[in-house]
Amino acid sequence: MHKQFVPYLVDPETGDDLTLEVTEANGDFVESGFLISPHNRYPIVRGIPRFVPYEDDNYSSSFGFQWNRAKWSRVQFEAENVGKPMAGWTRTMWEKITGDNDRQQDLSGKVLLDIGCGPGRFVDVARDKGARMIGLDYSSAVEAAEVNFKDDPEVCICQADALSPPIRKNSMDGAYSIGVLHHTPSPKEGVARAYDCIKPGGWFAISVYAVGTYYNFRSVNLVRRMMKLLWPWFGPTPALIYTYLTVYLLYPFDRYSPMLRNFFGYFLPHQPLADINWSLLDTFDSVTPSYQSAHTSYEVFNWFKQVGFRTIEPTDWSFTAYLGEK
Repeated sequence: MHKQFVPYLVDPETGDDLTLEVTEANGDFVESGFLISPHNRYPIVRGIPRFVPYEDDNYSSSFGFQWNRAKWSRVQFEAENVGKPMAGWTRTMWEKITGDNDRQQDLSGKVLLDIGCGPGRFVDVARDKGARMIGLDYSSAVEAAEVNFKDDPEVCICQADALSPPIRKNSMDGAYSIGVLHHTPSPKEGVARAYDCIKPGGWFAISVYAVGTYYNFRSVNLVRRMMKLLWPWFGPTPALIYTYLTVYLLYPFDRYSPMLRNFFGYFLPHQPLADINWSLLDTFDSVTPSYQSAHTSYEVFNWFKQVGFRTIEPTDWSFTAYLGEK
């Protein structure tokens, strides 16, 4: 953690200011130490402030696995996809969901919050546009994100709960959560907490799974429930076997026969994407989360409206992608 980000962080339980106690540092980068409030001490381990227990045994453990041990940490980064079938996908996704493709805002020097950053593919896009970034994730995906951005003094990665973020109120110029809050117990609460973090005049963008789409299919939820039951005994192994067998078995049909793709996909749900590595990642991602909800456009709009956002607008990604201004 780079010291310059301490003023943006608070005790997530009490909202109190935090003081920094350094155990090991490399210049302004804190390798280990503590962030201390009058009531709590939060460790900094391997350069990452830990506002939740950092052992990988919480409801987000499947994400920790996929972004670390499964070696998918950079599959979706723009730099890894130059000249490949998914080139530009991550950047386009970020720009459409945040409305940046229309606004073309100047992010130089702005401080943005990525809620559910994973290994940081969207942090990477925002940094390329000049933003200073704080990325939060509940899972051990923060380990991969810290490796990806350790040498960048304008990025701070924290292990924290999206429903109780350790961010000072009214301190962020903008925030976004892309494909994350539907994996928490209460996406609505996540929107409310994001609202607290941003400044008046700041913005928040969200994209969650929509009712009637792939992630809401009965077959997907059936496989996911099976994998969830097996995880305590066998860990990720059954989900990995399912993912690799299904994707590689059906890849030829996915590419050349839409009719057979749809037929087999009904019984063996998977993500047929142009790059097989993305297909593997997104299939595993779809059948392993502990929480996975789907929502309507009206529902997401009301999350924004009820906490006080103004100028609430849908953005050009899906009908459950919205942008609001505080």
